[in-house]
Amino acid sequence: MNGARVMYIALYLIVIGIHLWVVMTGRLRHETHMLQLNSYFNKRYITYLGKNKLKAVDLKAVISLLGYVFFVFGPFPAIAAYALIYIVLDMAKKGETEKKPLVITDRVKRLFVTEGIISFAVMAAGLFVPRWIAPLLLFAATFIAPVTVILSNLINAPVESHIRKGFVNSAVKKLEGMHGLKVIGITGSYGKTSVKNFVTELLSEKYNTLMTPHSYNTTLGVVRTVNELLSPMHEVFVVEMGARQTGDIKEICDLVKPGAGIVTSVGPQHLETFKSQENITKTKYELLDSVGEGKKFVNYDNEIIRSQPKDENTVTYGTTPDCDYWAKDIKSTPSGSEFTLVTPMCEVQLKTKLLGLHNVINLTGSAAVAIEYGVTEDDIKIAMRRIESVEHRLQLKKQPDCTIIDDAYNSNPEGAKGALETLEGFEGCRIVITPGMVELGDREEEENEKLGAICAKCADYAIFVGEKQYPILKKGADSVRPDDEKIMCAKDIYEAFAMMRGINEENKIVLLENDLPDNYL
Repeated sequence: MNGARVMYIALYLIVIGIHLWVVMTGRLRHETHMLQLNSYFNKRYITYLGKNKLKAVDLKAVISLLGYVFFVFGPFPAIAAYALIYIVLDMAKKGETEKKPLVITDRVKRLFVTEGIISFAVMAAGLFVPRWIAPLLLFAATFIAPVTVILSNLINAPVESHIRKGFVNSAVKKLEGMHGLKVIGITGSYGKTSVKNFVTELLSEKYNTLMTPHSYNTTLGVVRTVNELLSPMHEVFVVEMGARQTGDIKEICDLVKPGAGIVTSVGPQHLETFKSQENITKTKYELLDSVGEGKKFVNYDNEIIRSQPKDENTVTYGTTPDCDYWAKDIKSTPSGSEFTLVTPMCEVQLKTKLLGLHNVINLTGSAAVAIEYGVTEDDIKIAMRRIESVEHRLQLKKQPDCTIIDDAYNSNPEGAKGALETLEGFEGCRIVITPGMVELGDREEEENEKLGAICAKCADYAIFVGEKQYPILKKGADSVRPDDEKIMCAKDIYEAFAMMRGINEENKIVLLENDLPDNYL
């Protein structure tokens, strides 16, 4: 091997190193982020790519190809040109903000290693091909980044499965050793996180209670909670159970074996992955099937739940007299809500800081659970005053220039309508900021058009975020207020806030309805 060849190999490896750093910190990092936002499911990630074809091409990476042109003049100019372009692009990248940043978990680290190996192999192949082809392989490593992510996820699958199995076995063993533990499962198309928090607060008046934290509502989230947080001191374990496909709830139930279950709602949430409303209903009721002869608490204000059969163990709650537990004389103010809870034994006057009819319904169901588990009405009164809004769910936030009603977590048709009706009840300049709703399958366009109309009806100003869903939201708004200049479009949430601050009105009340992650905008 002559000296020129050795020099070329050395310099080409330096170029590979620089480019691998660019790809790993830019292109592959972004695509791994999108995979994470799609719950590490290749199928969902591929669906995302299909809907965002332009995002599948990294324009920054394409621009960086200019550095490869210098290969015709030799490796030295190529290194210099590429390094300069990389520095410029990296500086530009630092100005970008992710609404839900990539979480660098151990799984992500393992993905990075596999992605790096694959990318290096593709680029290193340039050492064994004619010199003019080498730049194309460097470009290929960037261009096929989505394929690299999918392939890495497949390669790592056996390792992830083995690790998952170990964590699950550990959780099962721990649960089997806690014979007196009462497990309450909670699921629903919406409302489950709020009810989980409310039930935990009320049951804590009598029991040492643990709930799954944050939005840990998958099997692995529950497993992590059991392994890291559950202790022999706990008497009640409240488990939120989420699902995106049939069988998800059953898998969690097989792990924790709930003695009681709560179904907060059944609706078109995640219809895109479930494919039909029937599948959604079947999946939510996997919880009640697993409970067997235990108590089954269901929201009877929900039409789909009301249409389902019930047995002697079913406890209904809602706002109508045919429920076992129901709320009447409901009064809402900007500072909270008051209502009378009617139980099979008595009536209880309750006050809460929470806003909105759907929160009253959720509190009614939570109180039903607490009473059935032996918590007294007096204790419920005290705890009810103490309950705070769940983060990003009709959470009231006072700002120097406005009042924000933060309902940013995962909007759904019923919840969005309730939030907007809550906004309508406020006095002042009412503003809604929303990107619309997603994962509603064939109903997505129809429901977003309805949402646009409700926004126009309940708010003085509507700022629709993202150009993708703006036309259909605007169409709905125009059906109520045609060509109103107070119906606006913002490219992202930051521009939306700037537009909101530019509205020259006093006493601004701003509803943040849904906040889609980066893979939907």
